[in-house]
Amino acid sequence: MDGFALALPPHRITAFRLVPGPTARLRPGDAVPIATGAPLPRGATAVARLEAARVVGPRLQLARPVPQGRDVHAPGAAIARGSVLARPDLPVDGYTLAGLLAARIPELRVRRLRITILATGDELARGAADRRGPADAIGPWIAATASRWATVTRVRPLPDDVRRIREALERASLRSDLLVTVGGSSVGPRDCTKRAVAEAGRLVFGGVRVNVLKRAGLGLVRRRPVLVLPGQIESAVVSFHEFGLALLGRWRGVELRRRVRLPLARPFTVDHRMDSTVLFAIRAGRAEPLGWGVTRYGALLDADAFGYFRRGRSYRAGTSLDLQRLIR
Repeated sequence: MDGFALALPPHRITAFRLVPGPTARLRPGDAVPIATGAPLPRGATAVARLEAARVVGPRLQLARPVPQGRDVHAPGAAIARGSVLARPDLPVDGYTLAGLLAARIPELRVRRLRITILATGDELARGAADRRGPADAIGPWIAATASRWATVTRVRPLPDDVRRIREALERASLRSDLLVTVGGSSVGPRDCTKRAVAEAGRLVFGGVRVNVLKRAGLGLVRRRPVLVLPGQIESAVVSFHEFGLALLGRWRGVELRRRVRLPLARPFTVDHRMDSTVLFAIRAGRAEPLGWGVTRYGALLDADAFGYFRRGRSYRAGTSLDLQRLIR
């Protein structure tokens, strides 16, 4: 608060001796100009705002007496001990920098994780000019989603070749904290990504018994985790939310997966031989089921959350569901 720092005497006064410039200590009845946020000189016990004071020669005249402590903030009042100024799950923005500098923290060690995405598939186009096959649609989604926490590099799509994929994994592991493969995770003759991971390092697990998630996997290459995602968009998105965010969260020391409990908007039944992933839209605070399956692109665009449900089981409207929100 721009104005004048005042050394108030025991009795109330409205006229003060104006002390020019900085001073080591004010005596009762002294006043000195002060800028917003500046430390008070020793002896000062209040501040008179600029608009409430008038300089008359060597004296400062106030419109009315100022009480003890007026516009004085004790150390820690603006930023208290224990205040959280920066978090590992959030970027360092202008607000963060302002808070750190206000707390007299001039430096902050920052490290961005490095992620390399390797899409595989003979059918994929090898670049923007290649019109012979479909473009990799999953890698760009992962890059856009993960870039808020990491520096992301995408490798040109690889063919369905164990040696080529293994060598690419080995090279990428030297410059990455996390490797993410897309495609080639199923059980067909051309699906060789998991075999390449096993040859380059170790396949920790090759799937789970839940529909949509079932083809995802996790491995290690030179002690770097490798997240193996299926080549279908819904499977890849859900698997990355479940396993990819868990990995990123462990590095950053926070939980990145956002859980929510909502009532079911209408009844539905899991008509599948496996436990299944179901997508939901959140409307008026209720969860509207959109269906399950690996080709439901339209449902994925409408979805806000997903959850896992037991095979053959029916769920009534109003049932409380534990879901995970999709990152938008």
